[in-house]
Amino acid sequence: MWLSGQYKRPADSGEGQTGIVTMSGGELAVMLDSERRGLEVYAPAGYRWTPRVGRRVLVIQGEGEIPCVVGERQDGDVPDRADIQARQLTLEGERVKVDGRDSAALRGERVELEGEIYVNGETLEVYITRLIIKILGGVGG
Repeated sequence: MWLSGQYKRPADSGEGQTGIVTMSGGELAVMLDSERRGLEVYAPAGYRWTPRVGRRVLVIQGEGEIPCVVGERQDGDVPDRADIQARQLTLEGERVKVDGRDSAALRGERVELEGEIYVNGETLEVYITRLIIKILGGVGG
């Protein structure tokens, strides 16, 4: 039928199209010209995400590759809150900035820190030692 030729699949040259996520989690499916299942999801290095059902995503296809999801349509508003849900979350870098200021808040039943820990520019050991000396009124040093 001539109408079937009207629908366009992502081209081998990397042309993209948008679709709606119909299955999420274990297997990702997106409704494009037809439902495509088993799509891979790409994100910047260090990030992992799974688009939710009902969200509009951008799907591209490289030469000889299966179509893959490379992004999700963003609403114009900045959210009041962004939730990150993962078995493990790792933040790496020199600084964590919130509202342009260096800051971070960690909440949970347990927080594990690895490596050298600093409080106001001094190691945790030095900080604790200084506090103990202050509490004891300078006794012993």
